[in-house]
Amino acid sequence: MYKEDFAHMITHQLKHTLFVASAIVVLAGLALFAATDRQDAVVIQAETSQPTQDRSASVGSLIGGLEARLAENPDDAKGWLLLARSHDHLGNNDEAWSAYSRARELGMNDESLELKLAANMVGALDQ
Repeated sequence: MYKEDFAHMITHQLKHTLFVASAIVVLAGLALFAATDRQDAVVIQAETSQPTQDRSASVGSLIGGLEARLAENPDDAKGWLLLARSHDHLGNNDEAWSAYSRARELGMNDESLELKLAANMVGALDQ
């Protein structure tokens, strides 16, 4: 009887130890996941918290380079479409419409951008 009790006790302790070890592994994994997720969130927040002026200035400098490139290659339809989107991003409705018109002349179109620009133009007329 003594051997059976001892075997039962060892089996019970082994099961208990395995359960505790499994719980520790799971909790450590969850803690690591939470820490990594928070780090990613901080990085994303830092990337998206750039002041609006800085973003507008960087888009503005990109527009200057794009306009220079289009002056050298005025038949670049994708470039004109990108210029239209960039001006739209900055709220430059007239410039956006002009660039989009040139892109359409060259065979490029973006229906959602066209609708947005048209709505902006109608909104400007209503004011």
